[in-house]
Amino acid sequence: MEENKRNKWLHIRLTDRELLKLKANFGGTVHDSLSDYSRRILLKKVVIGRYRDTGIQELLKELTTLKRDLHGLATNYNQLAKKMNTANDDEINSNRFQVEKLEQSIQESLKRVNRFVDQTVEKWLQS
Repeated sequence: MEENKRNKWLHIRLTDRELLKLKANFGGTVHDSLSDYSRRILLKKVVIGRYRDTGIQELLKELTTLKRDLHGLATNYNQLAKKMNTANDDEINSNRFQVEKLEQSIQESLKRVNRFVDQTVEKWLQS
């Protein structure tokens, strides 16, 4: 256990530019400390970088958009349903256009969701 204790120091001098580059490279890794990262470089050990899956980013962006759109449609639907439940016959007839337009928007959004899911599944099966 005594041989694993780090009690020796190595002092090195760097320029501002070298230090900035070292810190920038360190920022792109999963290592906890600059000392650990530097030690791994000096001892030629494996340095583990961060990996960002852009496919997942695109998926999350699209899902967020779909969620927002569907939430808006659901809100409109609830408001219209509440309005229709308290309406008389004349008001129901005058609101029929809004109902049809909302129904059309819901159908279009559901088609987008289905298309997106199908495309995502297809990409996933190809990988």
